[in-house]
Amino acid sequence: MFKSHSPSSKNNKNINTNNNVGLDKFQRFENWLRENGAFFDLLELREYDTPTTDDDDDSVVLVHEEKKESEVTESEMRGVHSRADVPPDTICMMIPRKCLITVEMGKATPLGKTVLESDLDLDAPKHIYLMIYILWDRRVNGPNSFFHPYYEILPSTLKNMPIFWSSDELAGLDGSYLLEQIADRNEAIADDYYAICNVAPNLGDLCTLEEFKWARMCVCSRNFGLQIDGHRTSAMVPHADMLNHYRPRETKWTFEEDRQAFTITTLQGIPSGAQVYDSYGQKCNHRFLLNYGFAVEDNREIDGFCPNEVPIDLTVDPNDPLYGKKVEFCTCGKVLATALSDNTTTAGIFASKAATAAIVKRIRVCVSNNENSRLLFSLLRILACNEEELDAVTSVGGAGDVAVGRALFGLTTSAATDHHHSRIGGVGGGILPAFYRSCRDIRHPIGLRNERVAMMLLLEIITRSLAAYPTTLQEDVKDLSDKAAFPRFSNKRHAKIQVRGEKEVLHHFAQWARAAMDVMDVIERELNGDSIPSFEATIASFLTLSHDNDNVMNDIILLYCEEVLGSLRREEWKKSRRSNNRTTTTTGGKNTNNNTNSSSSGSSNNHHHPQIWC
Repeated sequence: MFKSHSPSSKNNKNINTNNNVGLDKFQRFENWLRENGAFFDLLELREYDTPTTDDDDDSVVLVHEEKKESEVTESEMRGVHSRADVPPDTICMMIPRKCLITVEMGKATPLGKTVLESDLDLDAPKHIYLMIYILWDRRVNGPNSFFHPYYEILPSTLKNMPIFWSSDELAGLDGSYLLEQIADRNEAIADDYYAICNVAPNLGDLCTLEEFKWARMCVCSRNFGLQIDGHRTSAMVPHADMLNHYRPRETKWTFEEDRQAFTITTLQGIPSGAQVYDSYGQKCNHRFLLNYGFAVEDNREIDGFCPNEVPIDLTVDPNDPLYGKKVEFCTCGKVLATALSDNTTTAGIFASKAATAAIVKRIRVCVSNNENSRLLFSLLRILACNEEELDAVTSVGGAGDVAVGRALFGLTTSAATDHHHSRIGGVGGGILPAFYRSCRDIRHPIGLRNERVAMMLLLEIITRSLAAYPTTLQEDVKDLSDKAAFPRFSNKRHAKIQVRGEKEVLHHFAQWARAAMDVMDVIERELNGDSIPSFEATIASFLTLSHDNDNVMNDIILLYCEEVLGSLRREEWKKSRRSNNRTTTTTGGKNTNNNTNSSSSGSSNNHHHPQIWC
């Protein structure tokens, strides 16, 4: 969206200018606030003319900040600027409580009382009550409303919000999961509207469905979560909702009980004429676009972290012979428990389409080693399990112990006791099994075979996801460099920014899977006596890629390959030696089993890792 730290005079104008008749509503708005005790003398509203696509116009500065509403009609591209140098820790805006619209005010309206008493299951209850107040007050009190000057300056349309996009604009999101979210949002708003109409038919007199949607997105993009009188609430705060987004944050806001006012305080000095920003928080671009109507071109924190996410759907293949066992473990028995309460047989449960839908796991991942990334790898390892591996990770000790352990955790015992194994098969031998309470606990590789299959599965899922888009990542990058075809601040550009960000995350995990399989190829060749290229040389080549080509390989992938697969490599060597020792003993040779650990090339203690998957 449009932003400028210091726009030239030809592209911005002070909204207080009396001789600009078209902006009288803003003058009335500011006068209304001042008359009711608001303070913002250090600040001024500015509006911005429609930005051109001429790159030589240096009055348009692209930085890491965006705007909530970006309509170019009626010059509704606006920002808040400082009138003078503002020192740090200065209250630059104070809006009295009487100028706030709160959830409680919506509940107190006749319509709000009806909705409250009906105990409806609404999608966003706090938003609904703010919407109810605005819609009711505007219709019932009209120009006599206390808040009329505020209503006048709210955008008349929200064409930048994806739920209002045309079919052509939505086509720019083809392949993106955001299309599903947009459809879900539209459906949820419509469900709320008709549910309220059923208990309060007069809602239809106050607004149409389209007006209800407009109010929902106004509230969604502008409300503040506050604590007032010791209670958490949400409020519309006139003028404060004009501040645009920037990270890292330069101001902080709160409701001060002693002042009975909403205040904004600077966290750093702001020079005269500069734009004053709020931070909408660290968010994925899909949340910015869906809720505020913009996507950040370079959505990165100061430490380089990018919060952009993409969902990855995991499900157990219904043709997998271990389908039932994997479903049970991945869902902690929830599917079984629900069905068994209805006296459904186990076979019937897993044959039903409802159960199949219930086991799908959607995990939002970003380019980070966070909890969701760890859960993704844990689930992939379960999906990759053969029978011996699955029995090992879901059981411990003898069959009786397994039954007791699984019962304690709310899991059935039959699946665990059918084919219990005390050891897991692997390259040259096995390792002792471990009991895992849930799939989240599988923080480290189960074995070389399993990790390879898990990475193959990940690459297959990523490849399928990327194939759903009509363009490649490289094409998106090229398109975004063409500001004539993809104008800045346009819906078309924001759609392109969104899908590019999704693909960047998908490419990260595709690279992760490929790198992991390359390293595991090397480990298997080493175990078979071929040490060229060596594990160390392979890791060094990855490190060269990272340093020489602008982080072609992310440090997270490097750490996984070196630390996690390095630990797996040591474990596989130990298993191989144990297997050789057992073979020697069986054939009459000297039993060297007691010396296995001392001859190992390195410790296999998983605690050697940094906190990567634990």
